[in-house]
This record gives sequence, C-alpha cells and structure tokens, in this order.
Amino acid sequence: MNHIPKLLACLTLSAAVAFDAGAASLRISPIGLDIPTNERAASMTLVNTATEPVDLQLRLFKWEQHDGEDVLEPTTDMLVTPPATTIPPGASYTVRVARTHSGSAGSEESYRLFIDELPKPTDPKTVGQGVSMVLRTSLPIFVVDPKAYSNLQWQVWQDAEGLHVKATNVGKRHAKLAELALHTGQGDAISAGQGLNGYVLAGSSRVFDIKPMPGAHPALLPANAALTVTATDNGQPVNANIHIDNDASH
Repeated sequence: MNHIPKLLACLTLSAAVAFDAGAASLRISPIGLDIPTNERAASMTLVNTATEPVDLQLRLFKWEQHDGEDVLEPTTDMLVTPPATTIPPGASYTVRVARTHSGSAGSEESYRLFIDELPKPTDPKTVGQGVSMVLRTSLPIFVVDPKAYSNLQWQVWQDAEGLHVKATNVGKRHAKLAELALHTGQGDAISAGQGLNGYVLAGSSRVFDIKPMPGAHPALLPANAALTVTATDNGQPVNANIHIDNDASH
C-alpha cells in the first residue's frame, strides 16, 4: 500500500484565504467543500493575486484515518478538473470537483485536494542564487448527508510524556475540533492548542497529546480525577464530563 505521509497541517474552513509562496499569491474560496450526497459536483475559485502567472497541479486522494493517523490513497471515486492549469496574474479560475458515481453514499466520504504550485523553469544564469519555494495546499473535501452529525466519545490518560486525549467519532459525519481543552475540578484549564486541533473522521479516532514544555515535568493529575472536555466541533460547542483512565493500555 503506497501511503502518502501523514498530513503535516490542517487548514481552517473559511470564506477565503490567501497563500503567499515566493512570487506567487493564491486566494482560494471556499477552503474545502461539503458536497451533499444527492449532488454530484461542487466548485471552488482560485485567484492569482501575484504579478506573474502561476502554474498549478491539482490532485485528489481518498482520506482515511487508521490508528489515529491520516492515510491518503489514490482514488477514482472523485475527479478534479482541470488537473493542471496556468492562471495569469490578476485572473480567477474555477475548479470543479465531481463524483464519478451517482446515488447516495452509504457513509460520509472524505478526500483531500492537493494544489501544488509547479516550479518555474530554471534559468541557468540564476543557478545557485537562491532556492525556489513551491506552494502546496491541502484542502478537505467531504461527501456528506446534511442530516448526519458527529458523535464523539472521549478518553483521557496520562503518562511520563503528558496527557493524552482520545476522541472517537461514532457518528456519521466528521468532527472538526478547535480550542480543545481539559478543565479540572479546581478550575484549571489545560489547553491542547489554540485554533484548529484537527479532524476526526466518521468511524475513526484520533489522539491529541498535551505535552509539557521542554525541560518541564508533566503535571500529574490525581488518579481517576474528574475532568471536563471542552472544544468546538464545526463551530458548535462541545462539553463532556469524564474521568482520567488509569488503564495504561490504549
């Protein structure tokens, strides 16, 4: 199985965002797509705000999570058109993402769209005068049942490396978690990071590690301590009361 390495970054969904990579600047809207199961296609707009053309390659991959890790595989279930394009300076371009099969999906389908800026041809006169930076953007694409929702189950444990928060999504729609934190009975808040923490796909689980600062020892909480998990899931508040799991096997 030819896996692409784990995604290194997750991008927030918003109306539009701009990426700057060397001379190229690309604005994409929207950042990610939710395609209803009764529809076949959706589109997004790419705008080149730079002063020179940008050459792009577009590729789609099936996105799954195995043992908490993101796994990408080539797919024929979804197509992106065009697979490559050149956008002149100041111009916009519409990209279409389409399913290759009709009918409702049995469960939510998850994909990642990679948009790569292709490097400019090398001028022999400039060799050795710098490194050409290349843009890569990874966007989430979902085929969703608008009536489906995520359903998260939580587990927390601690060891010498810190606290670990496991979210298991037993629902039929992905969870998009942000502002994940643990709250103790004494009112202390332990943050897993500001902003977007990551996605938990339908039927999958993911572990979020809360590690101590370099050189510091983890603050151990009492065994079976009561905690409250807070976060937002696709902008909706999450609030769950749990206890630290004393079983070290996970």
